[in-house]
Amino acid sequence: MRLLLLAMAVYVAAVLQTTLVDAMRIGAVAPDLLTLVAVVWPLALSGPYGFLGAGLVGLAGDLVGPGRIGPGAVGMLAVGYALGRGKARFGLEHWLVQLPLVAAATVAFGALLGLTRWLLGEVSLGPLEILRRALGVGLYTAAVSLPLLLAIGWIREPHRARHKTLAEF
Repeated sequence: MRLLLLAMAVYVAAVLQTTLVDAMRIGAVAPDLLTLVAVVWPLALSGPYGFLGAGLVGLAGDLVGPGRIGPGAVGMLAVGYALGRGKARFGLEHWLVQLPLVAAATVAFGALLGLTRWLLGEVSLGPLEILRRALGVGLYTAAVSLPLLLAIGWIREPHRARHKTLAEF
């Protein structure tokens, strides 16, 4: 069931990324919807293997975007693993905590991917411009993620209330 949900989310994000994201562009910055799915997946999924879903989304991003296949998947596996470990260790269930994590993870992934593609000779921008754009994309993607994070929190609310009631006994 989770794999089907991930496939649907990746499909919707890829379609929106390739068709509507240009209308959302502010200057040279636009939200990265595939990265949004990959970052939110380990935060929303309870379990140690959420990073694998993030890696699959990174692979889908590599297949949709220009350049070599692989850097996006590897970078997203690393970011997804860090998010999954942080969630397991610190909880990270509230959207006020998740929102800056989405921004930081998106900036880290964008910078990592951009610099990797620059080193491979696939990007003509300089490293400072890559970092500046990664920061802009990360902040914009985090702003776009707010409704999604709130909806996930609202969906989980009855589950949390049940666990709290059972813990009282």
